[in-house]
Amino acid sequence: MGRTPNDLAGALAAVSERPTPALVWRDGAERVELSGRVLVNWVEKSAGLLVDELDVTAGDTIRISRAPHWRLVVLSLAALRVGARVEFAADADAVLHAHLEGHDDDASGTELVVATPALAFACSEPLPEGAVDFCAEVRAQPDVHTGFEEPDPSAGALPSGTTHGQLLGRALETAPQEAVGTVFLPLADGWEETALLTTLGIMVRGGAVLLTAGPQDATEDVLSQERATRL
Repeated sequence: MGRTPNDLAGALAAVSERPTPALVWRDGAERVELSGRVLVNWVEKSAGLLVDELDVTAGDTIRISRAPHWRLVVLSLAALRVGARVEFAADADAVLHAHLEGHDDDASGTELVVATPALAFACSEPLPEGAVDFCAEVRAQPDVHTGFEEPDPSAGALPSGTTHGQLLGRALETAPQEAVGTVFLPLADGWEETALLTTLGIMVRGGAVLLTAGPQDATEDVLSQERATRL
C-alpha cells in the first residue's frame, strides 16, 4: 500500500469530482447539503487552518466533540487529512479540542469553537481566552492546501488503534457494501469512530450520508424528502 495521505487525498480528490451530494445535515428546519466538491473544499480549508494557524503536525492528537454537527464531520476528515490522530474523549496529549459553542468540558489543548447554527459565519458569544472561532477563521483559508506532512502509515489515526495505513480499508469495511444514493446514519452514540468510518466509506463508495442533530431518529417525512434509506 502507498503512503496513506496519498490514499486519503486520492479518495477525497475523487469525492471532490462529484457535483452530487456527499453529506446532508438536518437540524429541525435547518438543512445543509454539501456536494462532494463543496465538502472537500471545506475539508481542505479546515486542514489549512489546522496546519497554518494552529500549528497542527502529523502525529498530533486532536479531540473532536461527540456532539453531532456537520462541521465536526468536516473537522474530523481534515484532522485525518493532515495526519493527526483523532480522539473523541478527553486526552491529555491533545493539542486541540474542537467543540460546539456552549459545549466546552474542560478538555486539554487549544479550543477550536464551532458555531451551532448550520450556516453561521461566527460564534454568537464571546470566546474563552485563547480559543479560536472556527467559522470566522476558516473562510480565509485557501481552497486547496499542499503543505501537509505525510504521517507514518503505522501511526495511530483513531481510538481503536486503526493506523493511517489502515484507515481507508477500515472505512470501506465499515460502510455498507451496497451503499448507493443517500443513507441515513443514526448517531445514537453521538459522533464517534464508527460513525466517522461509516461516513467516509459511504462517501468513497459514491453514496451520500444523511445526518441529523442529536440522537433522534429521522422521521419518515425526512427520509422521503431526502430519498434516503436507513443504514
